[in-house]
Amino acid sequence: MSNFLYIAKQAIFGRDKHIFGYELYYRNDDPEMTLPDQRLATASVLVNSLNQMGLQTLVGSSRAFVNIDAKILLTDIIYTIPKELFVLELNEDIQINQKEYECIKALHKEGYTFALDNVSFNKKYMDNFKRVLPYVDYIKIDTTRTDFGVLTENLHFCEDKKLIAQKIESDFIYDAYYDLGFDYFQGFYLAHPELIKKNRIDPHHLGVIRLFNLLQDSASMKSICSEFEQQNEIVLQLLQFVNSGGFKFDDIPKNICALLERIGKKSLLQWLMLIVYSKSGRTGDNNINPSSIIVQNRIDIMLGILKRMAREDQEMIDRVRFTALLSLLETVFEMPLELILNELDVEDVIKNALLDQTGELGKLYSLTLALEKADNEKAKRLLIAYGFKNEDIWEILEEHSGHPEAISIKQK
Repeated sequence: MSNFLYIAKQAIFGRDKHIFGYELYYRNDDPEMTLPDQRLATASVLVNSLNQMGLQTLVGSSRAFVNIDAKILLTDIIYTIPKELFVLELNEDIQINQKEYECIKALHKEGYTFALDNVSFNKKYMDNFKRVLPYVDYIKIDTTRTDFGVLTENLHFCEDKKLIAQKIESDFIYDAYYDLGFDYFQGFYLAHPELIKKNRIDPHHLGVIRLFNLLQDSASMKSICSEFEQQNEIVLQLLQFVNSGGFKFDDIPKNICALLERIGKKSLLQWLMLIVYSKSGRTGDNNINPSSIIVQNRIDIMLGILKRMAREDQEMIDRVRFTALLSLLETVFEMPLELILNELDVEDVIKNALLDQTGELGKLYSLTLALEKADNEKAKRLLIAYGFKNEDIWEILEEHSGHPEAISIKQK
């Protein structure tokens, strides 16, 4: 890993040519590292901007625009983003199903600001995004992909929205969109993306998970504070996050323990999840498909199965969440999971579930893995043992895993 981290930003200008905001982009500092999906890139942008570089340093008092896809939209990461400082750009590839719609609606009600990126006026695009238009404040148009005549005919769809013309590469294009009444402009004609480089401050992986483990159980804030005080890099990132506006306080806490008390366990858990997610792009085992190791999907599938088993006690739900999180670590840390778990204070029931897939939790985890990997034979055996019907598991997969292939179960 490089000793430096990178992020790119491109200015967005108002009609007066003053900077209104910046779009932030992920930049890879390690040629051997691959980011398999947008979720990981966005998490890295957020960690680098909020924890490492500081948002104030990057954008000053301007708004920060960051691209969001469906995977990150439906995870707890979204709640770590300071809503007053960011505009969330909804990727054009997001499929707006009921779950995505309800999420966008709820986040908008809580004060989050959305933009539609690379808007198209074809029927497929409009049919997909028209439901969320009431919750969108900005419309971004790619000038290199948009027919100007089609745009002028369809501007009525953008009433009461702020219009951003992107990829402005000449004064002719700038003038055309300016005369059309666009509010903001972005592109090489106005400013090239700027690459920002900074020394890296990475928290120790196991330190993050030890803290997560403490926050998961009934540990006292005194114990949690003691562990934080031993993790200088993590404390530096937390202080930078607070300074970036990640948490709002009427008065500044006087010490780290007072700060942790003020933030609370739940918010600290969400913040730590952001750090773990941002590091899940490294693949130590070529047989593991990184795109399938998405913690939130595993949690949702496992909880969906629990619901149909009428096993929704809080203890089991907490174990499911922590099991799903820990299952990611072998890929993140590039070391055997058994060695990682030996360093953590993990319940035997969780350790057995992850390593041997035994016990009730282990069978639940095993079924989830089989469904993820489309291991139909194994999935059939476990589904029958649970007494599930085809429609039960189909509903779970359809709700949490996109578009699954059917698994046929013969009922005896």
